Amino acid sequence: MNLQAGAPEARVFIISYPKSGRTWLRLMIGRALHELIGLDELTMFEEKRIVAAEGMLPTFLTHDGSSNAEGRRWQDLETDKSRYRGKKVVYLTRDPRDVVVSCFFQATRRRSIFRGTMSEFIRSDNYGIRKIVTFNSIWHAARNVPEAFLPVRYEDLHVAPREVLRCVLEVMGVSRTDDGLLDRAIEFASFDNMRRMEQEGQFQSKKLRPRDSHDEESFKVRKGKVAGYVDYLDPDDRGFVDRVMRELDDPYWPASRGSEPRPAGPPPDRASRSASCGRSTQPA
Repeated sequence: MNLQAGAPEARVFIISYPKSGRTWLRLMIGRALHELIGLDELTMFEEKRIVAAEGMLPTFLTHDGSSNAEGRRWQDLETDKSRYRGKKVVYLTRDPRDVVVSCFFQATRRRSIFRGTMSEFIRSDNYGIRKIVTFNSIWHAARNVPEAFLPVRYEDLHVAPREVLRCVLEVMGVSRTDDGLLDRAIEFASFDNMRRMEQEGQFQSKKLRPRDSHDEESFKVRKGKVAGYVDYLDPDDRGFVDRVMRELDDPYWPASRGSEPRPAGPPPDRASRSASCGRSTQPA
C-alpha cells in the first residue's frame, strides 16, 4: 500500500476494491462536509493524501494494494493488516460480479491496461473474480484488527443511503448531522448529477473524466446499477463467477444465494454491529 503525503497520520481509512462505488460515496461525504465544516466538495477526490480539517478525523481513501493499475495477482495480495491497528476502517464492498464487469471497462476503455475479452478478464489472476473475492476474504479475516470496522455495501447505499452515510460520517468523527443535510448530500451525489459533472468536466482530476465522451462505457460514472452484470456476462461466464464465489466462500456474498442477482438489503456478512456505528462485534 502506498501511504504518501501523510497517510500514516490518518485515523480513518476508507478501503475498497476498485469500482465498488467509492466515487459515489466520496461525493456524498464531500458534500456533507462542505455544509458542516466548509470543506470543498471535491477535496475528497484528491489522490494519495489525507483529508483533514477541524471537525473530522484525518481520513485516507485507498484500494489497499488491489488497484487495477498495479495489477497485482490475487495470490500476492497482502494479508497482514497490522498497520491498521488502532485505526478506524470503513470497508466498502459490492457484488463481485458487478465489480469485475466494471473493472473490465475501466481496464479496457479508460486505462488500456488489458487487451482481451470479458471472458479472459474475469479469469485473469491479475484482475478477475478470484482477486475480488480474495480481497474481501482477507479483509473479513482482518476485521478485528482495526479499532473500528464498518462494512458498507454499495447495494445498501441504494436502499438506505441516509443511514449508511450517517454511519460513515460518525466513523470519521462527524456526528453533527441531520436528515436534511444528509438528503442534500445524497441528492448532490445522484447518478444523474455525477454524470453531468463528469460530462461538463467539473472534476479536476483526469481520472474522473470520460476517456471518450461518445462512449458511455469509458465514463468513470457508468451505470450506477445493481446486478448490471447480467447484461454483460454470458451463461458460461456467469456460471464461472458464481462457481468461484461459492468455492472461495465470499464472506459478504454468501454462496447460498446461488446465481440469482442479489437484491440490496441488510449486509449479509457475518458481523453484528453494535449501536455505535463503526463498532463491529464479530466472531473470531
